[in-house]
Amino acid sequence: MYSSFLMTISLLASLGTASPPIGAPDSFLKRGLPIHRASFTWNKNCGAHVACGPSAAAKPGIGAAAINTLAFENADGGLDGKGNKPHVYGPNGACGSCWHLQPVSNFYPSNGKSLGTPVVVQINDVCPMDKGYCDQTVEHPTNTGGFDAPVHFDLCSMGDAGEAAKQFFGDIGPGVVTGLAQYDPGCTLLEKGPFGSGAGPLE
Repeated sequence: MYSSFLMTISLLASLGTASPPIGAPDSFLKRGLPIHRASFTWNKNCGAHVACGPSAAAKPGIGAAAINTLAFENADGGLDGKGNKPHVYGPNGACGSCWHLQPVSNFYPSNGKSLGTPVVVQINDVCPMDKGYCDQTVEHPTNTGGFDAPVHFDLCSMGDAGEAAKQFFGDIGPGVVTGLAQYDPGCTLLEKGPFGSGAGPLE
């Protein structure tokens, strides 16, 4: 079944080039670090009861997010390039892994207000298979809400971690944003400032 999965799933990177399957072993580490198209939502109901366990509750200075089910269940973990997993916790390889996120356009509300700036978040939960956002499957590896995105992030807006969501969504506040996402092995970009504020834009 796993080999069939690897043969059938194909994700598209934001620049139109082939992106490696999220479920492929070491896909984020050994085949480059593709920039994915992504969609993003504002999560106001995040807390300590997350899929990655109590130790994965949002931490000061670090943004937290849930990632879509397909990516969560088939991630290869937050390796640091040397085979270590210093940031990974909980029952799944996706837990504790970091992503560099960049807003590009506000899907809703389209109120003309300014978007925020790029952030780095740590995965601490899974976004259920809700239609439109997190409904990526092996047979249809992009979501169906008009975003055509292989990955979706539901950014926690509660507590200190919520500062990352505010920084990312900017003046539009709670809503839906489309943009770009890139895996950050070892969470190295968190060293560039709170919420990865010094990471800069994705290129």
